[in-house]
Amino acid sequence: MSLAFLGPSLLALVGLLVLAFFAARAALEDEVGARLRDTAAATAALMPAGIVARYRPGNDHTHANLRARLQKVAERVDARRLFLATLDGVSLVDTAPDAPAPGTPDRDLAQDRAELERVGRGETAASVLYTALDGQRFKRGFAPIVNEGQVVAVLGVEGSAVDYAALDAWRDWIIGLAAVASAALAILVLVFGRALSAPLQRLADAAARIGAGDLDAPVNAYGGAEEIAVLARTMDEMRDALLQRDREMQMMLGGIAHEVRNPLGGMSLFVGLLREDLAGRDAELELLARVQSELTVLERIVEEFLEFARRKPVDPAPVELADLAFEVAGLLDFPVRAEAAGVGAVNGDREQLRRLVLNLARNAQQAGATEVLLRRSPDGFEVVDDGPGVSAAVAAQIFDAFYTTREKGTGLGLALCRKIAEAHGGRLTLANPGEPGARFVVRVGARHAAA
Repeated sequence: MSLAFLGPSLLALVGLLVLAFFAARAALEDEVGARLRDTAAATAALMPAGIVARYRPGNDHTHANLRARLQKVAERVDARRLFLATLDGVSLVDTAPDAPAPGTPDRDLAQDRAELERVGRGETAASVLYTALDGQRFKRGFAPIVNEGQVVAVLGVEGSAVDYAALDAWRDWIIGLAAVASAALAILVLVFGRALSAPLQRLADAAARIGAGDLDAPVNAYGGAEEIAVLARTMDEMRDALLQRDREMQMMLGGIAHEVRNPLGGMSLFVGLLREDLAGRDAELELLARVQSELTVLERIVEEFLEFARRKPVDPAPVELADLAFEVAGLLDFPVRAEAAGVGAVNGDREQLRRLVLNLARNAQQAGATEVLLRRSPDGFEVVDDGPGVSAAVAAQIFDAFYTTREKGTGLGLALCRKIAEAHGGRLTLANPGEPGARFVVRVGARHAAA
């Protein structure tokens, strides 16, 4: 927001200063041009028009006389040069040390064709601003020399634009002013922007915490406008309502789990008793085994629903990947190991990370993998298997709750894994969809960074 305000403000300030500079420059050019035209007109009026009309290159006496007249005027008005030329730009008399020879074209006048045409119509004219090789700026003023009602020559005054030194100094002053004003404006915008944005940032942080499931911390957005305070109170009321609803859901789920687990426990007990009574009766025992298998599936479904619905706080502590792999391998009786080069610790909740790795390893085992590997990454760790991988079509939905490709799956295993990663301030992603050997990347946030 600060940058959005600062950028246009700086552009407007710089634009105004630039416009002021170019306006002053244009005004100065007009003033210098007018002065040179007047000087040229006054000098032309003093020149002997008849002599100028009769002068031809090669007449050294007349050339010296005319040049002396021009030289006196040049010294009085402090001009770079004064000259006489024909309307088509041929030099006649010139006070410049490096002047072209009389009767030869003055190449400098080739740039002033439009001005010479105006002089031919009996008008005065001024050229545009030029910059010499030495860096000095100059302009030329032109006036006609008229004899018996006919323009017989052009008198030119080439004057140095000495006033441009003051303009250059003003330009430097404008640049300095722009720099100081820009710095002051930037500081003011940043100070006021921070004062305005800090409460908004606190609101954004609070919204992120609520979105991540942290409903215990109140929304602290002190400072700022009254509207921000109202928004903060509204968010806090929303958080309280969500917290109350979450507690009610936890109580309801606890009650459901109790009511479901009791019958399941009773059925499992009766299945055990029946197994003893049906000893030796293989057909009945096979049916009983199927009943026991379904009961086990029901118990796992209840457990996964409870795990997904519970909101457990994260208790971070250093967790060694090698120990995590060993514990999961023991629970599954399946090869799970930590890569030797990637052994290290991550900060996280040991129980929740074990559940995450357990779910990923169980999925890999069920998909046909022969091994799961844990390896360290800069901001967490990776869980890699050697199975067939996850197709690109399935990968887009594998973390959605209740999405499953297995007949008796609940679709909560990977959703729970994602929830655990987010509770750690990070995220869980599949790094190689559509490729063999799934590679899941578990990132933890800054507050749960590696030890």
